[in-house]
Amino acid sequence: MDAETKNYCRHFSELFGVNCNVLDISSRAFPDEINSYCVNCCKSCEFSATCSKHCDCINTHLYGCYEAVRWGNQYIYYCSKGFIFIAIALLDENQILNSGIVLGPILMGNPEDFETHEAVPFFETAKVNHLASLMSAVFVKKQTKNAGDTTLEYLNSIYKELDEYPAKHFYPFELEKELQHSIRERNVAHAKEILNKFLAQIFFHSNADFEVIKARVTELIVLLSRSAIDAGANVEQIFFLNNNYIQEISRFQTQEKLNHWLISAINRFVGYVFEFHAAKHADIIFKITTYIKNNYMKKISLDDISEHIYLSKSYISKIFKEEMNISLSNYINQVRIDKSKLLLQDDSLSLADVANLIGFDDQSYFTKTFKKIVGVSPGKFRTSRNISN
Repeated sequence: MDAETKNYCRHFSELFGVNCNVLDISSRAFPDEINSYCVNCCKSCEFSATCSKHCDCINTHLYGCYEAVRWGNQYIYYCSKGFIFIAIALLDENQILNSGIVLGPILMGNPEDFETHEAVPFFETAKVNHLASLMSAVFVKKQTKNAGDTTLEYLNSIYKELDEYPAKHFYPFELEKELQHSIRERNVAHAKEILNKFLAQIFFHSNADFEVIKARVTELIVLLSRSAIDAGANVEQIFFLNNNYIQEISRFQTQEKLNHWLISAINRFVGYVFEFHAAKHADIIFKITTYIKNNYMKKISLDDISEHIYLSKSYISKIFKEEMNISLSNYINQVRIDKSKLLLQDDSLSLADVANLIGFDDQSYFTKTFKKIVGVSPGKFRTSRNISN
């Protein structure tokens, strides 16, 4: 950790009262002096004092850093206990994830949804977003070298270093296989090296026809997605990512921008291969449940949730059912009914008013759903509450 980065981390910690430290990606650890980094968010864990050695917190933060690479160097995510963290990705000169700045834990959302955690600060959602943007501006500005740009001169130098000059219509199948192997083995540095050789051959054997180059890159993306799936990445996530990539490729107008984008794509594929399934699922579940709790009074569709967390509808439904043991629609109704119990204590509100305030257009459907979940009608529930009081 260089002195400047360490000082910036200290400034953020002091200003906002939240831990802010560097996570080394290669060693999968925070510095020795902050072994107790996760104590605040893992109070119930018997290994909290040596969290980085005994539980999945490090995987959670590694996941956050890799997602930050995907989403423009910053990412807001949840740990398995529902606390918020902010990750900022720090890339090396080859645009490969080298380390990450991790700030947290933070409580975010409605205070009533959390138990008391005196050591964990509560921030409004807007403040967390502002903080993430500020961290990105401070830490990412240090990375001024854009080594992902590979100019014609650079490609030519790589091409000349190759052991043999292939035939004019040669396709580098061996390099393709080596690149796929690097993805399966999660070796980003080697994948980047092979990718440059692959691009050099594709460029010079396409007569610099950019449309031909884009076609070859499209084929390559499909192959790499299969390699990531073979290595254990989630099929739906990769296919969702793959479809977006293919659309993006068609929009590039220069070789430099395409090559830089491909380096980023390699990082994303490798990131999906890492064993972060538990961290991914926890993050996804908390994002879904938080969105529902913040929007239960409105109509909520699967399309809305999919657009909010950038995952396919089928994947969201599958993960939610597996992790929560309840369907998404039933969970939404459960949240609404829980909120209605508080509203029913106000006798000035009619049942129709309560139904409308929690997102039900139809009072009869509200009554039916309430009775199914609670066991009595909302009217009887209100009466019984008044009698007991």
